[in-house]
Amino acid sequence: MSRNAEIRTVMTQGNNDSGSNGPDSMFVVDLFENNQLVQTRELPGKSKKFATDVVENWNSGLMQLLID
Repeated sequence: MSRNAEIRTVMTQGNNDSGSNGPDSMFVVDLFENNQLVQTRELPGKSKKFATDVVENWNSGLMQLLID
C-alpha cells in the first residue's frame, strides 16, 4: 500500500479568533492511499509546520484514518 498526502490552503469566511469578519485561510491535508483520496483533514488555526507533521505521520504509517 502506498501513501502520500498533499497540503493546500483554503479560504474561509466568517468570525475568527482575531475578531475579524473578513476572509481567512486554513491548511487542509488530503490523504491518499494507492493514489486515491481517502480522507481530508481540515486544520483550522494550525501552522504550516503542523500540517507538514500530519503529512509526515501519514506517509510513515504512524497516523490512521479518522472514523466517525
